[in-house]
Amino acid sequence: MKAFVLLMAFGVFHAYPQEPKFEVASIRASEPGARGATLYAPTPERFAASSITVKGLIAFAYDVRDFQISGGPKWLDSNLYDVVARPEGDITGDHVMAMLRSLLTDRFGLKIDHITQELPVFVLSVAKSGQKLQVSAGVGPDLRGGNGHISGHKITVKMLAAWLGDRVGRQVVDRTGIAGEFDFDLVWTPDDSQEMGPALPTALEEQLGLKLETERAPVDMVKIREVTLPSAN
Repeated sequence: MKAFVLLMAFGVFHAYPQEPKFEVASIRASEPGARGATLYAPTPERFAASSITVKGLIAFAYDVRDFQISGGPKWLDSNLYDVVARPEGDITGDHVMAMLRSLLTDRFGLKIDHITQELPVFVLSVAKSGQKLQVSAGVGPDLRGGNGHISGHKITVKMLAAWLGDRVGRQVVDRTGIAGEFDFDLVWTPDDSQEMGPALPTALEEQLGLKLETERAPVDMVKIREVTLPSAN
């Protein structure tokens, strides 16, 4: 599912003005054996990420998924870093992402091109049986789980679509028209499992009343033109 031929139609889709910057930032290699990338919720005093790849930072900074990033050296996917920085100004999502873009430019020498590619995508829509999501009454948002099970609390369908995109290696376009925040448990049988049970698309339809269908559509991509190992703190 992750390997398919790309038909490319190039075109610029974003232009960023002068970006704000973190007041100060520390970038250090993670301790050997570190696992579990974490991006912490930013506060007025601190932005932090641990055990994260540069590709993970790029994905967050440009609001794309890993599969929407192409090019660059292999260490983008393997070298792990701990990042601690002090924000400048407000800490809304867009502002923090802009400061991270500046950090990637200043400390990693990142240069990119924005392109659009015509690719296979999945469209998420409501199944004929009707959606079965339960309106959230708890706290969140929280989305966690492993291979074959996820549990969501106070999750929007847009957030679910983004998670599915990471899982299936394609962009998932939300066309459900469903607003609000929901709680759910989703259980399926992974492709590499020897057990009998529903595949992910079947589980989505049976348990949540949502279906995935394939079509082709323009997908925003980030193409790495230049990147270097981080400069000293």
